[in-house]
Amino acid sequence: MPLFLKFWFHRLRRVSRNRHIRRVAVAGCVVVICIALNSGCFYFFEKQVNDQLTLWDAFWLSFTTITTVGYGDYSPETVGGRIATLILLYGIGLASFPYVLAQIVDTTVEGHTDRRYGFINCRDLVEGHIILVNFPSELKVAAIIGQLASDARTAHRSVVILTDSIEELPFNRSNVFFVRGSPMQEESWERASLENAHVVLVLSPQTDSQSADAITAATISLVEILNTEIRTIAECQSVEHLALFRSFRCSAVIPTNNIAAKILAQEVTDQGIAPAVAELLTQAEGSELYSETLAIEGVSFNELRSLLAKLKAPVILVGIIRDNQHQINPPPDLQIQQMDRLILISNRRSDWQQIHAQLLSVLK
Repeated sequence: MPLFLKFWFHRLRRVSRNRHIRRVAVAGCVVVICIALNSGCFYFFEKQVNDQLTLWDAFWLSFTTITTVGYGDYSPETVGGRIATLILLYGIGLASFPYVLAQIVDTTVEGHTDRRYGFINCRDLVEGHIILVNFPSELKVAAIIGQLASDARTAHRSVVILTDSIEELPFNRSNVFFVRGSPMQEESWERASLENAHVVLVLSPQTDSQSADAITAATISLVEILNTEIRTIAECQSVEHLALFRSFRCSAVIPTNNIAAKILAQEVTDQGIAPAVAELLTQAEGSELYSETLAIEGVSFNELRSLLAKLKAPVILVGIIRDNQHQINPPPDLQIQQMDRLILISNRRSDWQQIHAQLLSVLK
């Protein structure tokens, strides 16, 4: 199946699972069938007494009648036309059409309410999304969502917030969904559509550091049981608790409090280091720290760095990521492997595709 058709097929299948959409679709189909059948019957019977009648005229009568407008410019004169109009439009159609309008209004209001208060089931709404677990503060969650939205690689992905610590989502974004439930319950993850998610980011809950890290570790454990293939990222309150996560396949465990404390303390002795780190960690302005894949092997780290300088590439090579372990400023003779990711600093992430093409052409 072509990629375009496959995309719309999966989209239509997800939409069809929504009970609100199904109710509107069924009622709408009844109305359309009534209009079509009455148009055919009206044309068949009334054409015998009115040679000027067209199918458009028959449709016009059916549509204006079922919508209760009724201009009166056409009316059935034959017995067959009147019986068809009586049954299809007055009997079935006029009962169905207001129901369609009511269902549209109810679906809109109910869907908005469910989404706002976290009662939705995201299996019908999203795919390839990011699940953000826990809600420590509105400022922190909004900042993370803003960072994801500013990156071209994640801007298109929906975000599902899974937490039981808030009753109502405090902000409104078109691609952000709220599932109210405990991260320790399987049903909550089903509603968050874990099986179709791209990555899970578990934030530390609002409690003491020791309990928070234990809860985060338990959450990661449940996630990896429910979906063995999902990529997980966890926030840890203290480096002393990193051992809690060693038995998991967690892609990254980030001790945010310790990192923040180190940056603040280093700013005392190395003035200007904190703003520099902040610039590297945001996509808003200035240079950015990021990683990219390299489809090249058989070249040393130092040779690659020299080659980038020779090409006058606007990037700085600072390290590599291999087997989920980083190496900053590794030995110059370290050989680059096919699965390595390069750690780079650059003003524009989009420059890498062109730089990568230049590297391939030079090394061939």
